[in-house]
Amino acid sequence: MSFSQNTGVITTSNNKRKSSSFKNKNWFVFYTAPRAEKKAKIELEYRGYEAFLPMTKSVRIWKNRQKKQIDSVLFPSYIFVRTNERYLAEICRINKIATYIHCGGKPSKVSQECIEAIKCMLSLNQEISVENDFTEGESVRIVDGPLSGYNGVLIQKKSKTKFGIHLKEINQVASIEICTSVLEKKQ
Repeated sequence: MSFSQNTGVITTSNNKRKSSSFKNKNWFVFYTAPRAEKKAKIELEYRGYEAFLPMTKSVRIWKNRQKKQIDSVLFPSYIFVRTNERYLAEICRINKIATYIHCGGKPSKVSQECIEAIKCMLSLNQEISVENDFTEGESVRIVDGPLSGYNGVLIQKKSKTKFGIHLKEINQVASIEICTSVLEKKQ
């Protein structure tokens, strides 16, 4: 543990190790204990890891007819952590983290573009739906608006057009309603 007089920040050698260069870091998906995503995020950040927990605001109506706006997790029981692959086992030992998602013995990585697209969707303050019964749609690219440049899939549901980011690692799609005039077919 060291104290910097210039910045007034106390750092541990543990945090320096985890905040090393970004070039070797990737986004990994971790499975958490049920309803423990927020506590896991707090613990990860306390230990110096970069964690992303997508959350949306939704209105709930209680039995006494009161309406209350609550924060709900977009992908229940999943959290994204940007780190080096060598720290995955260490992260799995953190309380409330069950395991990391892997396929064929290799940890599943989520692209930086997918994470940025989800963050951008959340910033639009529109309703975001998550589906895990995903059927492949047409690949499209958004050419105009705040999500311009992002690639995803076109989803038609109940006469609504939606743009979705498919997270293959957890077999779920985050989608947002969009106008077809801002889309183009991906070559």
